[in-house]
Amino acid sequence: MKNKTQKNRILINKEVYSKEITKKFLKDITEKILSELNLNNVEISITLTDNERIREINKEWRGKDKPTDVLSFPQDETIGYKYRLLGDVIISLPYAKAQAEEIGLTLREEVLRLLVHGILHLLGYDHETNEEDAKIMFDLQDKIFDKLTCEL
Repeated sequence: MKNKTQKNRILINKEVYSKEITKKFLKDITEKILSELNLNNVEISITLTDNERIREINKEWRGKDKPTDVLSFPQDETIGYKYRLLGDVIISLPYAKAQAEEIGLTLREEVLRLLVHGILHLLGYDHETNEEDAKIMFDLQDKIFDKLTCEL
């Protein structure tokens, strides 16, 4: 039975297995992030992949022949009358796991952090252009992360 309060379309593609990071977890936490950003009636695609696949995508689209933690591909189109297509967020689960261990987060916390980061990029936030934009993006990212971490 579909949750009637869910107003967004969240598509999940898991190319890698994780008992801890389930499709339900990804949908629920993405819905909470979208709610924090006051976004309704949007469609977003979340893909969990491995380091090799994200390296290929990173090379093809950004010219960087190395794996990374998260990539975002904004769309910002309207689908028919119901959904605004935000775009795609791709996360390397092995990269996220290693990064989580390195910075002292759980895997769920790191996936949350990467989802927030990726979704902010879909909305046009950027941390690579200048320090002021980076501060705005990271402050909002931290605010959402801090609020939602307690719900994991």
